[in-house]
Amino acid sequence: MVQAAGELREGGAQDLPRQGGVRRRRGREGRASLVVRVRARATRAEERASAQESDWQLRKEQGGIRVFTREQLGSNFAAVRAEMILEDVRLSSLVALIDDPSACALLEARCAESYTVERVSATEQFVYRHNDMPFPIKDRDVVMHFVWTQDPVTRVVMLDNRNIDGVLPENPRRIRLPSAISGWRFEPLGDGRVLASSEGHLEPGASLPAWLLNSLLVDAPFNTMEAVAAAVKLPRYREVQLDFIVEHD
Repeated sequence: MVQAAGELREGGAQDLPRQGGVRRRRGREGRASLVVRVRARATRAEERASAQESDWQLRKEQGGIRVFTREQLGSNFAAVRAEMILEDVRLSSLVALIDDPSACALLEARCAESYTVERVSATEQFVYRHNDMPFPIKDRDVVMHFVWTQDPVTRVVMLDNRNIDGVLPENPRRIRLPSAISGWRFEPLGDGRVLASSEGHLEPGASLPAWLLNSLLVDAPFNTMEAVAAAVKLPRYREVQLDFIVEHD
């Protein structure tokens, strides 16, 4: 069940965000040094200045799901955020769903292919993703670096997810996204309720028609939220207990 996040907090969204079968590719030269480099990541979303919160503009609110956009400094493309409150759900279930590359097409309509390139640990992996775009627009692809963390006090779970270069060669038939930063935040509210929010910004690598851009900014995150609310109830996710996740009491 989805509950409107606005019932919990006025005027706000939460801060910053796969797929056929999982395929694993073994050691590429220099992978160890790559992992070291990517761990020197930029400031995480929860550390963003609170003054920016007022910049978010509500673009769609329906069925307990809210989608916001705001201008992104130095970019022609807006950032997007979506949120909802889920009931009778566990943190492990949500993490298992979002972390599963095989769930990509289930959650996002344009996801044509997604697989694990390298599993570093239970909380970290590199994932390849290919998005099918409508003709005559060229398909996009990207390699993303997933890192999960959980606050030991609040039990809030965060996914930091951003593109990384040099992991796989580029496909000449696709445009490799020059920049993609996204994430998920799962905040336990008690009594089996979780405030789930996602946030992201990407540079598509070429101009896009207005109708497609609007779809990517508003409709796509809204539809993904709907899909998450449904898919997290599937038995393969509902009954999961991840070792690195502590459920809220």
